[in-house]
Amino acid sequence: MVAIEQGHAVPDPFDDGRALQDRLPVHCFGCGTLNANGLQIKSRWEGELFVCVWQPRPEHIGFPGVVYGGTIASVIDCHAVWAALSAHCRHAGHDLSSGSPNFGVVTARLLVNYLEPASVAHMLEVRARIVEQRGRKSTIVCSVRQGSTECATAEVIVVRVQARG
Repeated sequence: MVAIEQGHAVPDPFDDGRALQDRLPVHCFGCGTLNANGLQIKSRWEGELFVCVWQPRPEHIGFPGVVYGGTIASVIDCHAVWAALSAHCRHAGHDLSSGSPNFGVVTARLLVNYLEPASVAHMLEVRARIVEQRGRKSTIVCSVRQGSTECATAEVIVVRVQARG
């Protein structure tokens, strides 16, 4: 994530160039590097946008040739959670590479608008932007594209919670 201070971009001192999921390994189905059967998404900050490029596999099919909508929702959900987690960590001065923070984040609401079918044969690009961060609550908007076609949009509310022991 890049902060803007006095009109100039300031690089995140915790960004080492790796995807966030590679910096903090977890078992989550959508984003966990420790889950061999999961989606294995990878998310990175590009300025103020949080970007994930992901290739669906044949088992992610819904209608023939089309990515199952629940899979698209899962990718959006995990991607938005990582956006909020990294913003909370940055605010707390916590480097994800040093281990889990003393808090977590969970999805409070996920609203997906499906606009066009997404082909299982092509990469999906998910772009997220944090539009509000107030206290424990983050609001993230997402766009899912294949090339120039916008396949879905979403609004995700993510809430910071105390970590469970």
